[in-house]
Amino acid sequence: MTKNFIQFIQQIVPFTDEELQKANHLFSEQSLKKGEFWVKEDEFNADMLFVNKGMLRSYFLKDETEKTFDLTIENQLVTCTYCYSFGLPSKDFIQAVEDTHLCIISKDNLDALYAQSVKWERLSRILFEGYTIGQEVRLRSFIAETAQERYERLVEMQPELLRRTPQIYLANFLGITPQSLSRLRRKITSK
Repeated sequence: MTKNFIQFIQQIVPFTDEELQKANHLFSEQSLKKGEFWVKEDEFNADMLFVNKGMLRSYFLKDETEKTFDLTIENQLVTCTYCYSFGLPSKDFIQAVEDTHLCIISKDNLDALYAQSVKWERLSRILFEGYTIGQEVRLRSFIAETAQERYERLVEMQPELLRRTPQIYLANFLGITPQSLSRLRRKITSK
């Protein structure tokens, strides 16, 4: 486990040093270079990833067009849901947008942690609830908000994404074209 990951989980559920030491061997670390894939469509990878440093982009292809649905930065978790939850090959791609360092746990090792302590189950439940709420907020924003409102929410809630994400991925994440994003930015800055 990395120091960053330990700090992250300790803010949610307090673990003793002994509990952390007992779980340490179940985690691994890996780095991805910018542009490198963690998983591609039709591959299987059920690992849970914690981003220590860098950024990952999750997307799928629709009519040969990339559709970015998640951007994951430091202190956030990501997994391939089809693999992790359903045991099926991925329908998505997870790719490094920047050089990225990960703390990783396999699904089997995570299940072993749940057997070790209810604290790990509690941590997982809290994280899953947070993820579910985030996805619902995002879904509602696409139903009820304009592109400008989605952009302004991103400015308020995750300004780091605006600074670090290439325009083509950011526009895709917002559900608009890069040209529309440029116009939107000009409109907002001219206010």
